[in-house]
Amino acid sequence: MRTSVRVGAIVRILGRLVLIEALLMLLPLAVCLIYGESDWRGFAVAVGAAALTGGVAELSVRRRGTSIRSREGFIITALVWVVFGLFGMLPFMLSATPLGFTDAMFEVISGFTTTGASMITDVEAQSHGILFWRAFTQWIGGLGIIFFMLAVLPELNKATGISMFNAEATGITHGKLHPRIRQTALSIWGVYASLTVVSILLLWGGPMNLFDSICQTFAAIATGGFTTRNDGIAYWHSDYAMIVLTVVMFVAGLNFMLLYSVWRKNIREFIGNDVFKAFTGVVVVVYLLFLVSALLRGEEMTLDNLLVYPLFHIVSAVTSTGFSITGAEGWGPFALFLTMLLMTCGACSGSTSGGIKIDRVAVMWRNFINEIRKTVFPKRTYVVSINGSALHNSLVSRISAFVSLYLLTIVVASAVVTLFGYELTDSLFMVISCIGCNGLGYGVTGAEGSFALLPAAVKWMLVWVMLVGRLELFTFLVLLLPSFWKR
Repeated sequence: MRTSVRVGAIVRILGRLVLIEALLMLLPLAVCLIYGESDWRGFAVAVGAAALTGGVAELSVRRRGTSIRSREGFIITALVWVVFGLFGMLPFMLSATPLGFTDAMFEVISGFTTTGASMITDVEAQSHGILFWRAFTQWIGGLGIIFFMLAVLPELNKATGISMFNAEATGITHGKLHPRIRQTALSIWGVYASLTVVSILLLWGGPMNLFDSICQTFAAIATGGFTTRNDGIAYWHSDYAMIVLTVVMFVAGLNFMLLYSVWRKNIREFIGNDVFKAFTGVVVVVYLLFLVSALLRGEEMTLDNLLVYPLFHIVSAVTSTGFSITGAEGWGPFALFLTMLLMTCGACSGSTSGGIKIDRVAVMWRNFINEIRKTVFPKRTYVVSINGSALHNSLVSRISAFVSLYLLTIVVASAVVTLFGYELTDSLFMVISCIGCNGLGYGVTGAEGSFALLPAAVKWMLVWVMLVGRLELFTFLVLLLPSFWKR
């Protein structure tokens, strides 16, 4: 079958992206050297391999341009996550406590997609370099690998960048702050980096040392969930740290373009935003339900049990961060049900979180209400609007298709997991956790188990589920259409 895909342009752009990854891995290499750890050798090999591959790709197609269309944009956006994973997993395989190929790939993809499900059962046995790399992969992938590259590669500041931005960006619409895509990327990354610095300073001023505050911040601001301690956030026994992280996760669950409006002192647009109000409303309502559940269980009446722990858990679940609370599995089936709903829902589009997204849930809800009204008043015309703007019927249909496909993927993947003998609840939870880039565990993957205990086939399926969930289904699934590859 003949195709007009511009392979040379794809190879050249991917080569440059791999060269950037080589530069990024110099940071954890430096961390290893600072702490006098032998894992620097693994990072050196990874840096060398990435630099060599990127250099060869650049030289082999140096006479080709970087001009691409939306088709190449989809291909590059899908491939770059896998390519980054292939080089990013090398430090895990070459560390003092090495992971196998499958586990290393799972770990790095879990990092880049900000899922936070881990193959490492004893994180405190890892070097500072490995722990930093785990956290850093989440921070890079938080806003998206392509979005990161748009800020550092000027040649992508044209139709090339726009096509890849649209393929990777989450949500129902992809607005721009500036006429040039690179300016938009720099503005958003400015907000992202500023929030990161603030969070690091707040945590460092509490119970954490500088290294831990950096790694926990990377995990929270990217809504990833990797920690540097076996006991997670509970290690510090600090309400202060949990409150700071709850606020950071909540902010990271908001649309960063909306946060930029706050940066520009346009508070009215922020407060009046329909999606922000819906997101806040979901957190408040679910908290009240958790509170009722805790009172019915006879939970001890303490500030931690009735406020700090439930809010931390709720925000962690809905933003797909995946920080866990000790004893949360003992909160009962109702709390488990609410947690799974939050994981499926997700936070706002344009944030670092996964899931269906509050925006789509709001559109589906308003469309549902309109359909009920049409039953009573069939001759009236109803539209679905967000923030005062009416959505075209084709967009509402696309959102309905996305939600249906998302739920169907959960059903099919969960059914596959049950073939390996796992209970339905455990299977459903791990799939929802991975497709929503959440990382929370329950049952076989919970406090008494681990994702590391799963068979290799299940791990590879969950890697695919994480990638599909991070790129919101269509970017990956469109590659499976024969018509996509035709001239």
